[in-house]
Amino acid sequence: MDVYFFPRDKSFWIYHCSVLTLLSSLQLIAFILWRDDIWFNICGGLLWLPLFTLSVLYFRKLYKTWQWKSLSIIKTIPVVMAYCAVAGFVVAVVMLGIIIPAFSHEMLKSEFFQGDSKKLTQHIISMVISNWFVTQLVIGAWISMYMGITSSKRVKETELINLRLQNSLREAQLSSLANQLNPHFLFNALNNIRFIIHENSQRSDQVITELSELLRYSLQTSQKEKVILRDEIAVIAQYIDIVKIQLEERLMFSMHIPAQMNDYLVPPMMLQMLVENAIKHGIDNLHQGGRLHILAEEETQHIVFNLTNDSAAAGNPLQTSMGIGLNNIKQRLKLLYGDNAALAVAVTEEEEQGKFSVRIRLPKEAPL
Repeated sequence: MDVYFFPRDKSFWIYHCSVLTLLSSLQLIAFILWRDDIWFNICGGLLWLPLFTLSVLYFRKLYKTWQWKSLSIIKTIPVVMAYCAVAGFVVAVVMLGIIIPAFSHEMLKSEFFQGDSKKLTQHIISMVISNWFVTQLVIGAWISMYMGITSSKRVKETELINLRLQNSLREAQLSSLANQLNPHFLFNALNNIRFIIHENSQRSDQVITELSELLRYSLQTSQKEKVILRDEIAVIAQYIDIVKIQLEERLMFSMHIPAQMNDYLVPPMMLQMLVENAIKHGIDNLHQGGRLHILAEEETQHIVFNLTNDSAAAGNPLQTSMGIGLNNIKQRLKLLYGDNAALAVAVTEEEEQGKFSVRIRLPKEAPL
């Protein structure tokens, strides 16, 4: 990656010029209040500003080119200290090397030196040392601010990348979970059609049409996170029509969902999968069949679905297992809502059979 010596980022120059303005203001105040040779110091300060800028820009280039950001703190500190010492000395020597010759004649005539060149030399060495010390401190402060700001930006960029990766992973997981529903549902539906063809061929065309509509809906919504509840209700009605051809009077189905809830958003195929799970693991295993009831309730901030079905004896581990369907739904709810949604399973035991209940609580959401 090419690194420009002069940054093209406007924000860099805004920060840098703000620092220079502050330093210049402080220097000017100090010169006026405590220095006699004001013009000498003002000219030196004006010359110091571009030299300081070049020194810190060179550090920036080295920092990016040699990837010093990857160094540990133990290695970074001596590198920065060494650079500050060298750069501070170069800036002080170059600045004084340019400014002193321009004022040397006036300096020798001053009362302090009285033409004594040796005394002037000692004073120049003293100025070099003092400017070297101050300059390396200022360069070190600038470098510290620069590394702090760039580190903060890298952290934010890393967090943004992680969020994007998490969203991509979440979308992939949701897509994978949604795709698990289709083969499972298709297998059961085709099995039901097999009974229809043999027992009532006149209705087979109608059932195949219903199945194609179900599959079309399943494919269309497999890439969606949420759909309108009204569409899910229609899917359940179609699914029940197909299943009842096989189970006939053994399946007693009822559903009560208030009309005002029809436009809320829910995960696609969620209720259909609950119905399928209840029939497969519950009612289909009962010789006499059983009841399946869906009840929906609206709370202040949530909507709640209660699905209850008859099942074999509650103590049977096969009937109390959640199965792939409920585990699938639980994972999808976690990915979509985090801790704002919940799935709970309850089993009650009666005289000859039990009741299996699933309760799902979702945040109330309306389509945009």
